[in-house]
Amino acid sequence: MSRTGDERRARRLARMRARAFGTERRSDHMLRALVDQAEDEVEAAERGLVGRLSRKLGPKGRFLAVATLIAILITAVSIYYDRRMLETAVQANWDDPVLVAEGQTLYRRNCAFCHGDALEGQEGWDGDFPTGHRPALPLDGSAPTWRLSDDDIFDVIKYGGQPFSPRSYKNDMPGFEIQIPDAGIWAIVAFMKSRWRDEVRAKQEEAAASRSPGG
Repeated sequence: MSRTGDERRARRLARMRARAFGTERRSDHMLRALVDQAEDEVEAAERGLVGRLSRKLGPKGRFLAVATLIAILITAVSIYYDRRMLETAVQANWDDPVLVAEGQTLYRRNCAFCHGDALEGQEGWDGDFPTGHRPALPLDGSAPTWRLSDDDIFDVIKYGGQPFSPRSYKNDMPGFEIQIPDAGIWAIVAFMKSRWRDEVRAKQEEAAASRSPGG
């Protein structure tokens, strides 16, 4: 092939490449333009929706909407805080309203059938039962439950009464180790003690102090 033919061929290839690259560049520009246009339309639609909603609500409506959202957030935070407090409870704070309320719910669900809705116990509990099967004691402070420390009451609820009774004595108090987590048991103890009179709680404290090493 002559030099002139090579030059013509080179120029022809150059024109083809130029046309191809130009087409690709135009395609890229067109694609970017379409994407930008779509994004602008979506943004405009969102602004329009918010604007229409805002105009429809009016100043009072917008205030109520914001106030409702704040109330929902406060409620969610409060519920989370209360849950965390209950999950980490390690003692029977009978003056903690959140703990007492949770304890009341758990008591009604697990304990009221035997010990009564008002913690009054079963009839005849104070009779003589040398071999066991004593009816459920009242937990309202009228029975000598105050002789037990909070830890003792916790253990009886968790493990049942039999591990703490003589072998010859049949204690019908079941354990709730599987059904109720430790924090829930503490809540039940807190609920029980919230129903005691001040003098009963004072007697429990005195009994616990007398059993301490320095008591």
